[in-house]
Amino acid sequence: MSTDDAPVAKFAEVFVTKDGRRYAMLMCKNFEGKAGITNQDVPRMGSVVMGKKPTTVEFSFTMTIYKCTEIFDDVLDEFVKTGVMPRLTIQTSNEDPAASIGRSTKIYNDCVLDGDVLLSMAGSEDDFIEQEISGFADGITRPEKYRNPAYM
Repeated sequence: MSTDDAPVAKFAEVFVTKDGRRYAMLMCKNFEGKAGITNQDVPRMGSVVMGKKPTTVEFSFTMTIYKCTEIFDDVLDEFVKTGVMPRLTIQTSNEDPAASIGRSTKIYNDCVLDGDVLLSMAGSEDDFIEQEISGFADGITRPEKYRNPAYM
C-alpha cells in the first residue's frame, strides 16, 4: 500500500441544509457518520452454533463544532414552538490530494437531532466554546465513491 493512499480526515468538508438553505460548516472540528447494523439470533436445530441474521440498520452522526452559529438553536426553537423537528440534510466529502483514490461524498438525508444542544457557556479560562451535535438520518446516498487503489 502506498502511504499516500491513507486519506487524511482534515481534507473533508461538511455542509448542512435546513429549509432549502445550505450552510458550509467551516466551524466543524470533527464529523463521524455511522451505520449501525442490528442482528437477531437464529437458533438452529441440530447445531450448537447460534446463527445471526441482519434485520435493521440505523444511520447516526456526531459532529463537534465551534459555537459560532446558532443553526442548531434554531432547530430547537422550531421544535419547541411547533412540536415538529425540522429535518436537515448533511453532506460530507473528502478528497485528499496526495491519495490516488479520488473523492468520497456521503449525503445523510432527513436528519433529526438527538441529545443536547448547547445553548450557552461561560467560563474564566481561555477555552473555546464547542458543542457536540448528534442525531439520526433516515437514509444516505453516495454520489461519489473512492476508487480502489491500483494495487488492489
